Amino acid sequence: MQRGRNEACLSSLGMDHSTVPSDNHPFRAYPLAVRLLRDPQYWSSSVETFGKHSQGESDRFGYFGGTLATPKTIPNRFILRRRDLSPLPTTRPPWPDPTINPLRSQPSVLPPDVIVLLELGKPGVSGHASTAHGGVIASCFDEAMHKAIETHLPRTGRVERPYTAQLDIRYTRPVRVPGLLVIRAKVVARIGRKFWVRAHASQELDTGEEIFTTDSIALFLMVAPSTRL
Repeated sequence: MQRGRNEACLSSLGMDHSTVPSDNHPFRAYPLAVRLLRDPQYWSSSVETFGKHSQGESDRFGYFGGTLATPKTIPNRFILRRRDLSPLPTTRPPWPDPTINPLRSQPSVLPPDVIVLLELGKPGVSGHASTAHGGVIASCFDEAMHKAIETHLPRTGRVERPYTAQLDIRYTRPVRVPGLLVIRAKVVARIGRKFWVRAHASQELDTGEEIFTTDSIALFLMVAPSTRL
């Protein structure tokens, strides 16, 4: 990817530096995360905003909240939610054109509904030396997109849950580990029980430059837990 294109799109989020994370915040060591945490357009209720798997309970959250929640996998994760959400389009979005720069193709992820910060460890998520496994990255996208859908749903009284029906992902650059992965995700359309979500991921280089690594689009269906898929 060309550096100029990345910087133009990623900087268009218009970050406002007004709030300093606490000294014990798990992402304090990452300048990119600090910039995102200071953005007043986004909020988060707590440091642990992903479900945790507890022994003795059902297997809910067992993968992302258990298997991938260890010091050697993804020890820290944090969700920033956009304060002001736009009404969702009700027409099917175009599927991204693979010949166009993912940061410029439609539908756009900007402004994202959620920004997910993930601290990737090693060797638990490694596929190659110091490189995250593509399947783990796909799981991170799936989880981030699920969180984006949740921002558009009522918090209580809801029976149906979003299930992944299709997830397309393009790997442009390897994701380095250990390190910070930032996923921006946005619901780009809803028609009845169907949600379309767009997302892209980036990392921060040692120079401080934010580079694009991966992008995805997915279709989710709202399904009641008792429904046979």
